[in-house]
Amino acid sequence: MKQQTIHVLNVLVILLVHGFLGCEPVENSSVATQSSTPGQMVLARSSSTAIAVNRSQRVPNRTPQTILIASFNIQAFGEEKMKDPWVMERITSVIQLFDIVAIQEVRAKDQTLIPRLLSQINASGAQYDYLIGPRLGRSVSKEQYAYIFDTTKVVTSLDASYTIEDSADLLHREPLVARFVTRVPPNVRPFTFSLVNIHTDPDEVKQELPVMHSVLKGIREFEYLSAREDDVILMGDLNASPKQFGTLAQMPGIYWTVEDEPTNTIRKNTYDNILFDRGLTNEYTGRSGVLDLCELFGIRIEVAVRISDHLPIWAEFSVVEQTAGANSQFVGLSGPNERR
Repeated sequence: MKQQTIHVLNVLVILLVHGFLGCEPVENSSVATQSSTPGQMVLARSSSTAIAVNRSQRVPNRTPQTILIASFNIQAFGEEKMKDPWVMERITSVIQLFDIVAIQEVRAKDQTLIPRLLSQINASGAQYDYLIGPRLGRSVSKEQYAYIFDTTKVVTSLDASYTIEDSADLLHREPLVARFVTRVPPNVRPFTFSLVNIHTDPDEVKQELPVMHSVLKGIREFEYLSAREDDVILMGDLNASPKQFGTLAQMPGIYWTVEDEPTNTIRKNTYDNILFDRGLTNEYTGRSGVLDLCELFGIRIEVAVRISDHLPIWAEFSVVEQTAGANSQFVGLSGPNERR
């Protein structure tokens, strides 16, 4: 196995291309630069019935011209939730609203958890697949990051995915990075982008946040050097609001989609966010939001917390690659430092 290294602060970052779980590859896309998808696609039918959702929520309809990318911390996602049909029906319904979902807090030791979730998502004929990283954490309670994505809209590869390992142990759970390509007609240039899935530890956020700008900078530089990729999107549960971002918020061009809106289910704190360089990633349509589970399913807060203590967050992007700002060449952390 060939290993590659980059430096983030004084952290040696090793790309663990072998650190993912998955089974049979699916057929390649004509526009893909990657070779295959690593997850298991399960098309078995389920006996559960579809549930009604409130489409008045601010999530746009999925279209051939756009992709909806979401992040969802499914609090302690393991066997207990998997055995609850009511919870699983609603988790499935949330995922089906989006083209890609970055998931945090996969807690099960049983590595069939995500494939079983896929069987429910695909029971109605959908074609979602997954990527999942290694179990991470310093304590007995370890977690995994995962991406669940619609294979009719995007393509990825095990070879274009990696977990960052920091030998200085500055991060409790090192990010999971995955590169995606949209499926578009042959004469259209597809939007290519790299997602960085992150979950800071609530007890260590004061130590993790100050190095997050260097982590993102290092990933950006590696992605551009290795794949000429300048669209890098950091997303997940940062356990911090933008007012607490510190040096991360000072990165030139940095943009976050959630400002003051709470992202926890009880609607008191802003923990989750999606960040990228607004000057480089102008595929962003300007539409994003926080999905209120209470309004979506017509339930009370004390019921909604059975699903998760976090709300899904989302952002919409064009499927077509755009020219990045005034200078299409990657220039590190360039671009206007603008907010809304």
